[in-house]
Amino acid sequence: MTRFPWSAMVSAVAVLVLGVAAPAPAAADSSASPCPDADLAVVLVHDLASTPDVWSDLRADLTGAGLCTVPVTWGEPAGTDVPIPLAGLRGVDAGARDLADALDELCRQRSRCTVDVVAHGAGSLVTQRYLQDHGTDRVRSLTTLGAMWHGTEIAGLATAEQISRDLGTYDAALTLEKPLVDPLCAGCREIIAGSNLLRDLHARGVPTPGIDYTDIVSRCDGLVVPPESGASATSAVVALPGTDSSPCVHHWALPHDRNARDAVLAALPGSGM
Repeated sequence: MTRFPWSAMVSAVAVLVLGVAAPAPAAADSSASPCPDADLAVVLVHDLASTPDVWSDLRADLTGAGLCTVPVTWGEPAGTDVPIPLAGLRGVDAGARDLADALDELCRQRSRCTVDVVAHGAGSLVTQRYLQDHGTDRVRSLTTLGAMWHGTEIAGLATAEQISRDLGTYDAALTLEKPLVDPLCAGCREIIAGSNLLRDLHARGVPTPGIDYTDIVSRCDGLVVPPESGASATSAVVALPGTDSSPCVHHWALPHDRNARDAVLAALPGSGM
């Protein structure tokens, strides 16, 4: 049987993602602001190969606007011999379960609990999977930064994956190689355009009716290629840089960028902007 070197392909994207991700601390940020009124809560869902500390600048903005923040850690690695100081590696389905647990904790003992979610990169897929698996009762809006609705075509990996499918070797190779790749970075496999996860996500519906979506995309994202693939059939799309000719911003810098953060604040229903 002709086998496509699928594990090599995913290893390549793992190197790209882990190698260019912003440096992260060894411990996740656990200093979420208390939210006596859950309707003023903004739940923050980080990217693949990241941690909640990526939200430090935006959290200051949100606090200044009278909102409280709930950063969620999802997809922490499990079953690896080498400690990895990053989360978002165990894949989208695991991340959706982590998000569900966080919302259960936030909404415990509240008769009414509706939050806004801000998600970066693959965190958008995690939130979408949460909506599909757990419903829309607790989420009012989803604002994304560099959403990976259609995955990444970086380094031609999606084209290579499609060749494997066309050759009929994809499923067999995946069965053999998944146990080797997933313990390190299941999410790296899932963000490749055309992956099984993305196909299933769209088959079940993107966007989800009843949720207000805003996608903030960068024309030089670098990971979401082309940048237009960072937008779905949403209520609003904000493209950076704007008309002020501000510097273009890379995917990993989006949560820190002043214009991107202003766009998030403008999109949130409770920010007063």
